[in-house]
Order: sequence, then structure tokens, then C-alpha cells
Amino acid sequence: MASETAVRPVDGGAWTLENDAVTVLVNPARGTDILSLVWKATGEEILWRNPRWVDRVPASDTADAGDVSFFDNYAGGVQELFPNAGPPTTVHGAPLPFHGEAARRSWTAGAVQTEDGTALRCVTRLARYPFRMTKSFSLDGSVLRFRSEVENLSTRDLPSNWGLHPAFNTATVARAATVYGPFEELTAHPEDFGARQWMAPGETRRVPAVAPGVGGLELAPGDGPTADLGYATATGGWFGLRSPGCGLVATMSWQPELFPEIWVWQECHAPGDYPWWGSEHIVAVEPHTTSPFMPLGERLERPGVPVIAGGSTLSAQFTLGVHEIAEDEVPVDVDERGVPVLITVPDEGEGVA
Repeated sequence: MASETAVRPVDGGAWTLENDAVTVLVNPARGTDILSLVWKATGEEILWRNPRWVDRVPASDTADAGDVSFFDNYAGGVQELFPNAGPPTTVHGAPLPFHGEAARRSWTAGAVQTEDGTALRCVTRLARYPFRMTKSFSLDGSVLRFRSEVENLSTRDLPSNWGLHPAFNTATVARAATVYGPFEELTAHPEDFGARQWMAPGETRRVPAVAPGVGGLELAPGDGPTADLGYATATGGWFGLRSPGCGLVATMSWQPELFPEIWVWQECHAPGDYPWWGSEHIVAVEPHTTSPFMPLGERLERPGVPVIAGGSTLSAQFTLGVHEIAEDEVPVDVDERGVPVLITVPDEGEGVA
């Protein structure tokens, strides 16, 4: 029997969700960021947290559209990027900020009772794009389940980029990490992403298979100094992330028909100046509607841009979880509850862990 979830506000505008397995920190004061996911058995943090913000939570900041204000207030964890997942842009006269308005706005929040127990419900209305957004969070064992709805309040069909921006702790599950998922190759961003890169711009690498239809992508070692962004087209909506010796695997799942692309962002002690000063190792594995990283306004000339009809609501379901894993196990799927399906692979056959 699953333990009950306690949902309560904490200082700074954030809320916690907690049960016997995990403690989660969500920040409705700015973007409903998931700031922390702690495995209670050992106290291990699963998400990467910006050292500048580890003891406080940022508040909303919608005036500045640039990337500088985003990084100034970037606390790590998981952001929802909507309706723009790239650099600042203008669409139909609306100035959309870097990584979208949703990640910068304050949301109203409150605990609600559902048939499955207590949940956190958050709502906001964007100022620059005519959308209302509603989000709910609940725990199921060591899995955080969340549902996000975007409602077009206008009569006009409007384009969007939509994605999640989860950064994982490089002291635990992302230390010397392998990403497992339903993909066969990774392609680097087509233009220079850093002064030094693990992959050359536009380079495509095959991902070794660990099971039929499942690849194991071994990430950059982390010593750097390199900075990279790459893209994988997935045939399913899930991934697992683990590091040797950690004993835990982080998982995510989502609807692949809405988010067919996975972005892999790695900052390995680069750049040596603002904003990381060469001191951080960051790994993010991000489900997105499209790729590559670019302004929504420029993407309108390309096929495949998601368009949300006037007066309609689009919803998406996600899971984010942490689970025990043996050294000789790898994830080959994530089930409907967000729990990984694990198989045992001999060391000499795995080749990627």
C-alpha cells in the first residue's frame, strides 16, 4: 500500500510533496520549477541544484526577455519551457522571452484532494501569449506524476515550442552517466555551442544498443572543459539515467506523439566565464516537441511546428522518478506508473555503463 502524500507550503513561495520514499520541492513562485527530488533512504539529491540558489527559491521575473535574466534566476531542477524553447523571439507581435514565459511567471498554488490522494495544483495566465496553464503534481511511491494543460484563450491558431528542461545531479545519477532510451543516434547542434565541444557541430554518433530498440548513450566524461547540445529522435516517450556505483536510476516518461525529440545538454566545467565560471558540471536530458534549439519565430518557416487551435486545450502527462538499480541492470522501458522495466546485462555485453 502506497504511503500518503503530505503537501505543504514552505518559505519563499515553494511547496513540498513528501511520502515515505521521496521529498519533492516545487516552486510556483517562478514557473512551477521542480527544484529538488530527494531519495529519502539515503538523502541523495537526484536533480542538479545551482549553488547560488540552493538555500532559497527565485521569484517571478517577466520584464527581461534575454538569457541573462534566465541564468541569473536559474535554480536548477526542472523547468517547463512554453511557448518558446529557444532564444528571445517575436511571434505575431508578442515578444517571447528566452525559454518561454511560463518558466518566469508566478503561479497560484494550493493543495487539492483527488481520488488518488493529495495533489498540488498550480495555475497561471501568460501575459504575452493568450494562454492559461494548469499543472498538477502528485506522488506515487518514488515517482512524481505531473499533468500540464495549455489552453489557447484566443480564437487564433497559435504555434508553440514546448519542452521540459530537467538537469540531474552530477554527484549522483549523472556523475559518469549513461542515458538509456528508445533512440539510435545523437546529432550535435548544427552550429558551434561552445569554445570546446565533445561532439563537433552537426556530428552524428550511433548509440550502442543494449536491448532491441533501446540505446545506451554514454555521456561526456565531465572533466571538460566542453559544452554541448545534441538531439535524439525517440520512438517512445521515456529515458533512464544512471551512473556506475550510484545504485539509483532516474527516469522520465511522457507522450511521444507530443514530445518526439530528446535534447541532451552538457556543461562540463565550461564556459570559463559567465554564467558557470568553469566550476559546474551539468547534465540535462529534455523531452521536446521539436529540434534544434532556435527561436520560435524563425522555426515558423520549417515543417512540424506544433499549432494549438484557438479555443482548444492541449494536455500532457509526465513522470519523474528515482529507483534502486543493481550494477548489472539497465532500464529498457518505463511502465505506465513511471517505474522502470529492468533487465540484467553481463558487463561484457553492456558496453555503455
